[in-house]
Amino acid sequence: MLARALTMISLTAAAGCRPDKPAPSSDQQSGAPAADTASSGRAEEAVVTVTASDFAFQAPSEIPSGLTTFRLVNRGPSLHHIQLIKLGEGKTADDFFAALKGGGPFPRWATMAGGPNPPESGATTNATLLMEAGNYVMLCFVPAADGVPHVMKGMAAPLTVSQASVPSRAEPRADVVMKLVDFDFQLSQPLTAGRHTIRIENAGSQPHEVAIVRMKPGKSPQDFAKWGLKPIGPAPGTLFGGVSGIVPGAHAFVDVDLPAGEYALICFVPDAKDGKPHFVHGMAKLIKVG
Repeated sequence: MLARALTMISLTAAAGCRPDKPAPSSDQQSGAPAADTASSGRAEEAVVTVTASDFAFQAPSEIPSGLTTFRLVNRGPSLHHIQLIKLGEGKTADDFFAALKGGGPFPRWATMAGGPNPPESGATTNATLLMEAGNYVMLCFVPAADGVPHVMKGMAAPLTVSQASVPSRAEPRADVVMKLVDFDFQLSQPLTAGRHTIRIENAGSQPHEVAIVRMKPGKSPQDFAKWGLKPIGPAPGTLFGGVSGIVPGAHAFVDVDLPAGEYALICFVPDAKDGKPHFVHGMAKLIKVG
């Protein structure tokens, strides 16, 4: 859900405006721990819970490096996701927004690092990512009904990933592999109803994402894709998460529990050449989950 957001950030910044200053994260406000951990307390087993509301994140400001599961709880009422952006060495969240002030391209030192794509209001999604040490910014690019991306309403938070003192845990075992290519989704085997751990790999030449949507009867992936750019009225489908933008060669894991039905796999990332969302280039696929 990046295309309209990135365009609007550039246009608004060029007019001399920028997103509201990122709100303090939950641990800065209340002294909460930086991240949840399993019973052993080891950093490599970290599960980071992020609560999203209109329009703020409640999240830790610092976590250890390593394999990390981000658990996104949507308190709504709007849809929200997490797009993590890894910043170049020495760069900060303020540097990131300042770099867009002239309306120029996405900074080369800012890298899309993934995150959970939206759950429905009141629901939860997750994404497991290998987090390298460094500075990040957590953003929500989902547009509101007025077409303005949530990041422009202040939905941004800085995140520092410190070097962990213990090795990262092993990656989860996936039962399905989904490859993101230019411009398609390739599954290692058909998805069936029930629980799955999906390994999502960007095998394309530019950043991609996947939003997983259970379609309402008679609706198409393009119906949802167009609605997603300006969500007015009833949604043509129900969101089941996915992974926000990741760069070529990167991968992530999501856990899903899918009822039977027809699903859309959609990429909203803007194309590197023409700036149009990838679903315009055909990256919106209908699959059957039985």
